[in-house]
Amino acid sequence: MKSDLKPFVDAILGKNAKSAREQLEEICQKPDLTGEIWRGYRLALQGMVAALETGDELNLIRCIVDGKCSRENIQELIRQTRDKTSQEFRPEDERGFSKAWMDVLQIFLEKLESTTR
Repeated sequence: MKSDLKPFVDAILGKNAKSAREQLEEICQKPDLTGEIWRGYRLALQGMVAALETGDELNLIRCIVDGKCSRENIQELIRQTRDKTSQEFRPEDERGFSKAWMDVLQIFLEKLESTTR
C-alpha cells in the first residue's frame, strides 16, 4: 500500500488538493481495501485532503507541507503512530487511521531526506 501512496503524497506536498483527491479516489477503489482497518486508513487520508482544501494553517498536514515540522518532529510522530498501530486493544479502524499517518509520514520523511542530500 505504501508505494500506492507516493502520488498522493506528491500531490499533498505540492499543495494540490484536486490531485490529492483524485489520487485518494484511485486508492479507495482498490478491491482489497475493505474492513475496519481500511475504513480508518481511508478516513485518515480523507482528513489530510480536507485539511489541505480548507487551508487551515494549524492542521498537522499543513505544518508539515509548509516546512514547519522538523525531521525530528516527523520521526517522533512516526514512532508514536507505530506504537498506536501495534496496540492490540485499539479498535481496528483506529489502528488503520494511525497506519495511514505512519505510511504518509514515512514517505514525507524519505522525500525530505532525499532533497537535503
